[in-house]
Amino acid sequence: MMRCWKWSRNNTRRMSSSLPGCSARSRVASECVSARSKREVGADWTGSSRRNAPGIVALTPQPSGEGAAETWTLKQITHDIPLTGPAREVVELGQRLATMRGASRTDPVHLLEAMVLLPKNAGHRALTALNVNTGALRQWPELDPALPAAPAPIGPTTRYLLNNAHREAEQMGHYQVDPAHLLLALLYRDSAQTADRLEAAGLSIYAIRQYLTAPESAPKAARRPPLPSLTGARRVSPVFAIPVGAAIVGGVGLWSGVAPGLTLLFSVLLVIGGWITSLCIHEFGHALIAYIGGDRSVAAAGYLSLNPLKYTHPVLSIALPIVFLLIGGIGLPGGAVYLNERAIRSDRWRSFASAAGPVGNLLFAILLGWPFLVFQGQPPFGDIHFWAALAFLVFLQFTALVLNLIPIPPFDGFGIISPWLSVELRVLASRLGMLPLLLLFYLLWQGGPVSATFWNFVSSLSNLLNVPEYLVYLGQQQFPHL
Repeated sequence: MMRCWKWSRNNTRRMSSSLPGCSARSRVASECVSARSKREVGADWTGSSRRNAPGIVALTPQPSGEGAAETWTLKQITHDIPLTGPAREVVELGQRLATMRGASRTDPVHLLEAMVLLPKNAGHRALTALNVNTGALRQWPELDPALPAAPAPIGPTTRYLLNNAHREAEQMGHYQVDPAHLLLALLYRDSAQTADRLEAAGLSIYAIRQYLTAPESAPKAARRPPLPSLTGARRVSPVFAIPVGAAIVGGVGLWSGVAPGLTLLFSVLLVIGGWITSLCIHEFGHALIAYIGGDRSVAAAGYLSLNPLKYTHPVLSIALPIVFLLIGGIGLPGGAVYLNERAIRSDRWRSFASAAGPVGNLLFAILLGWPFLVFQGQPPFGDIHFWAALAFLVFLQFTALVLNLIPIPPFDGFGIISPWLSVELRVLASRLGMLPLLLLFYLLWQGGPVSATFWNFVSSLSNLLNVPEYLVYLGQQQFPHL
């Protein structure tokens, strides 16, 4: 469950500032050109007429000293410079061509060769659309691009070329580097060899910039924000092993049947341990989709660690769920994650983030219930107390799933639809607070059509996995209750 439909905490975003023309992603000062030097060479990154004039090119510092011997892998490059699929295809082929040419590293000329040898690539299509004589660019011995070859490391000149392409993309409002951006950087005088060939073939910086900014030819993939990498952000906490271990100990104890006097204890370990595990999966689902959707604060908050302590709320996460388990066998969603809604890129992603928690419950229920599905509800081995506790745990997952999908605050069902509601309705829901929730629980406890509909729907979901109702009842009876 996400508190207050993910409006509870407005995390401030740290704004990064840089000189004009410097990539916000770049952290290497030597890779950025000062505003003064750009004005001197006519590369006005604010979009002046001088910048767009044909033949005017930008210059960036060249590697020198120890930096000249540096090389990078494609993975290292893409950590800072997002590439579209076609752009990655060009770089990968360029790396293999460099190896086949006997080069120790990948240079810009290898990227140009790769673009010419890939007729279906967006870069080749851009050359064709701009009436560039691609035959004039073939100034190297023929090679079969399908031949296997190890990728050569990326050299400093190619690294600077990719930086230039990235800056051009950012100045155009594009999130990723496309092959057309690579073509633009290949025209820089930093890479005189490729610039001379492209200009001789009829391509100019002005033409490729016009191509990139025209609505009919602007690359759509470059305008989509790239999905963030989870490298370093997703670390499973050792604390997660506690509920998982408790569930395993309880399950083994019930399965073996060696200590009938400890059936109650083992049932509590299996059900409570399994329930806390499902809570972690539920909240991890919210955090994962929010992170992919643009909210990086969830990583710093520890929500991607599966640590149950990060999801706890003294009342909602611990007290209420246990009370509801004891008095009514309802799996009350009790976790709490706080998401920065403003950082999530769109309403669609906000709805996805809300739906991810219930999806986690559904997947966990299927994982626990597959033995009942396989054996048609009649497991042929193991102690019946184990199967009863497991059936009860599966049933609890479905109660949590159904509850969470009810479209009232603070359930996830409301979080799914709230981005699409008017501001007035969302303000009204905020003012009502917990009143709809209390009214719902009153109706569930009083019986009647609302209660009957709820329990019948939960039972029908449980029956889809062939979980026997008598085992659910037995599991609830061997679990302590008030």
